[in-house]
Amino acid sequence: MLEKKVLIELPFIYTSNAFNLGDKFYVAAGSEDRQAVYIIDPESNKKTKIADGPGGMMSILPIPGCDDKMVSVMGLFPPFIGAEAGIYLHEKINQTWETRKVIPLPFSHRCEILTLNGENHLFVATVSKHKENPADWSKPGELHHVKIDLTTTGNWETDVVFGDLYRNHGMTKCMINNEETLCISGDKGIFAIQAGEENSWESIQLFDREVSEFAFFDLDNDGVDELVTIEPFHGKDLNIYKKDGDNWKLMYNSPLVFGHGLCAGKFKGENVVAVGNRRETEALELHKIHSLTNIEKTIIEDKVGPTQLKFFAYKDVEYLLSSNQAKNEVALYY
Repeated sequence: MLEKKVLIELPFIYTSNAFNLGDKFYVAAGSEDRQAVYIIDPESNKKTKIADGPGGMMSILPIPGCDDKMVSVMGLFPPFIGAEAGIYLHEKINQTWETRKVIPLPFSHRCEILTLNGENHLFVATVSKHKENPADWSKPGELHHVKIDLTTTGNWETDVVFGDLYRNHGMTKCMINNEETLCISGDKGIFAIQAGEENSWESIQLFDREVSEFAFFDLDNDGVDELVTIEPFHGKDLNIYKKDGDNWKLMYNSPLVFGHGLCAGKFKGENVVAVGNRRETEALELHKIHSLTNIEKTIIEDKVGPTQLKFFAYKDVEYLLSSNQAKNEVALYY
């Protein structure tokens, strides 16, 4: 039986993340509704308000090398109402957190930062160029890039490095060929984005089926990462694939209902996958990998409706962080 600690209650919680700012460790929390943004000390539960809004938060992360600066995606409200969305910079100035919009980018959804040769490169994916209504997927989203320059006082100007991006949901960074790489997903699969020649960016297709969220992790301890996916968009299947030459071999499938929130890693000393359901049971699931042919599924908690999940270790304890939207809470399981 796992222990549970609720860090914060926040209506329509969507985004959570865990990271260091300088020498201090925090959990960040933001809502997809019009709510404030917070960072929380997971030991003391002290909450610090970072911004009053606007909410509609999809992502938040620290800027590498900075003790007091973060970026977030805000302004994308359900159901995919995001004409006013964009990237916000949060920075601590004279002990006070200040927030400003630095990239107006309608329908912004996910962001991530790659650090290459000491420079921070911000990537932002949009779900569409424009949506007439929530069901309108006629126009693709795009992946935008900007090299972060914190001396800029105006808006940050982006360039498009990948187009034709439909139904984007997943974005993560991983190591490919010993190089930090951005990976994104959509209806055409998973793509790796790496630096090319003369300030260009190259994309390589890693997987060719529609993927909502995904993770790479060596689940069977053979030195090669497996691929874990939710398929298709907001999908009905949790799948685990093993690399088989140039292809991926399906090793495990488990049903989901509106699959949402996915992470793979070490937890309680075992290789595991955590995944959420946002409909019906709204269960937070744990899949223990004894081997790729012996996987044990357990339910951590029903009726929580996870939106984002993350494994992390802090002071020699392994935690699962979950945004439990059905309970309006950010929780740690350990």
